[in-house]
Amino acid sequence: MPNYSSINNDKMLAASDQGLSFCRPAASDLMPRYLESGVMAPVRTIGVGAKSSLKAAFWRSTVEQCDHNGDPDFVCIALNTGGGPIWRNNETIPSHAGSVAMQPFEGARWRFERPVSFVQLYVPFTLLQDVSESIFNRELAHDKLRMPSGIGGDICGAARSVRYALSLIEPTNLILDSWALILSEILARQFSSHGDKHPRTSFGKIPALGVARVVDYIEASIDRDLDLASLASVASMSVYHFARRFRETIGVSPHAYILCRRIRRAQEMLHRGGSSLTQVSAACGFSSQAHLTTAFRRGLGVTPGEYRRTILHGRLGSSLDD
Repeated sequence: MPNYSSINNDKMLAASDQGLSFCRPAASDLMPRYLESGVMAPVRTIGVGAKSSLKAAFWRSTVEQCDHNGDPDFVCIALNTGGGPIWRNNETIPSHAGSVAMQPFEGARWRFERPVSFVQLYVPFTLLQDVSESIFNRELAHDKLRMPSGIGGDICGAARSVRYALSLIEPTNLILDSWALILSEILARQFSSHGDKHPRTSFGKIPALGVARVVDYIEASIDRDLDLASLASVASMSVYHFARRFRETIGVSPHAYILCRRIRRAQEMLHRGGSSLTQVSAACGFSSQAHLTTAFRRGLGVTPGEYRRTILHGRLGSSLDD
């Protein structure tokens, strides 16, 4: 079963080549049509217009009824974050905060007993297809994915974790891509028509040359907001294959590996001196100085400022000894 513990780790940041081919890019800068509404507008959006796979929007209802457009390009997971009852096409959805409903590809009419707030998570359907083909070796069509109006279990827990993490951090493309893969795997295993098939459990390791290319690309691009699709293209494999095989090869996820390399690069810059913390965070690919501080403290147990003062104190001590 999929494990969404890496989503919880990100909260704490506030973290045979034969037969493999290039997939359609999992990352998408398209705006989900679910956001198009003449009577409601999201109060916050994440990843819209960016390269990340996962998009998100926070809503607060100001109307009693709203028609949301369908969108075959995205799977929409709607998480109720507070308020009264909600109906989807006259189907009652549990009113307690934390309940989940899916937005049908053909669209739906939603009714609310105000006030209601919710967050929608948008996963590219092409990514879900790639995950399904990788796990079950079967194509996934739109009509082979169930879209329940009330959901619990793993998808609910994962959606809650993503929502909470989004309230704590400004996520990078890589974090959003990682969450999109976790949500896609849960959807493929539990809501697709292939869920009763025997899934693939091992994907093998990436050949040494492929690993070297990916590592070189990461080191040369550490200051950029990297995404999984770019890393996967360097390794000449699909996003899901790359993520699974990278973990089997290196022992950690791509996101965890890159975070470690960013912290290491920040340490090197702090040792050299001459750069502000804002400059260090930008040069090492952190989304902000606060992101650098949180990751540094979690990885090393001290803030960058404390680390730099320790270095200066050590240099001063050595100078006095001399």
